[in-house]
Amino acid sequence: MVTGANGYLASHIVKQLLAKGYIVHACVRDATASHSIGHLQSLPGATTDRLRLFSTGDLSNVANCNAFKAPMEGCDTVFHAATPLRHKMATGKSDGKRDIYDPALSSTQELLDCIGRNSFTVKCLILTSSMSAVAPFPEPPIKDESHWSDSERQKGRGSWYGAAKTEQELLTRTWVETALNAKAIDQNFKYCSICPTMIVGPILGPDIGGTMSVLLGWFKGSRTIAPNDSMSFVHVEDCAAMHVAAMELSDSGGRYMSLVESLHWNDILVLLKELCPSLADVTLFDGDNMIIPTQFNLDKMNSLQIPMRSVRAILLESLEYFQSVGVLT
Repeated sequence: MVTGANGYLASHIVKQLLAKGYIVHACVRDATASHSIGHLQSLPGATTDRLRLFSTGDLSNVANCNAFKAPMEGCDTVFHAATPLRHKMATGKSDGKRDIYDPALSSTQELLDCIGRNSFTVKCLILTSSMSAVAPFPEPPIKDESHWSDSERQKGRGSWYGAAKTEQELLTRTWVETALNAKAIDQNFKYCSICPTMIVGPILGPDIGGTMSVLLGWFKGSRTIAPNDSMSFVHVEDCAAMHVAAMELSDSGGRYMSLVESLHWNDILVLLKELCPSLADVTLFDGDNMIIPTQFNLDKMNSLQIPMRSVRAILLESLEYFQSVGVLT
């Protein structure tokens, strides 16, 4: 079972699961909306007996309608990739707590409760978290999976997505530990969380949005001055492969960062210009206090045995995707 299955990352998880021969129960908001599910139905292996679509509605209402009951039946693994990303503007007001944080936490709790009701079949849970949950303050010299963000600090500065991801992970970890101690789930139950940084790469769906719309703006020249900061990336296919490997490897478990090296913005903008020579020249940072890019211990991540693309390859394949769909020449 994959939640948010027609989303950017989740659709790649579905693609890779189908390629490996699995039966996938795909949870989407509306399984009758052809525009938003057509890319799933066209995937190799997406026959009616291999890919089964379920309407689970809006994440803010899954508990009220027991939305996960039908798609979870008969599944042995649950991938929880769905998280609200945007504010709802119907009221004309932006409310991150209402639109991102609350539905993320309530839907995760409902998913966990549903796993508890299906403990005789579900043996594995893979949660899509975020590097926003691995952002302690102040930043340590070398980051690893033992580091956690302060969700109250995230709320205080309006980072509702970051706070949601931090507390979503903590909620899930605590639930699994409690359920294991109470013998309410299989004693060999596996829980893994994958914490990706900025995900870019080819989109399977019909629309360019989220992180890829941001990257498209960079290739169109929206970044003209390099900040004195660093940034990391991960290719969407590599991140999806990490999710699948976390399920398949017998010795996997716990948290995994999902990224390659972090680069200073000077290096990122130079690389963007190299890949896309038509970009206008930019102003690079030239101060005396140039920061050192964030350093990571990637030993845990590398234990999943996924060959990770370099930053150059990630950005090049993203550029080639933009060119293939005609939004860049």
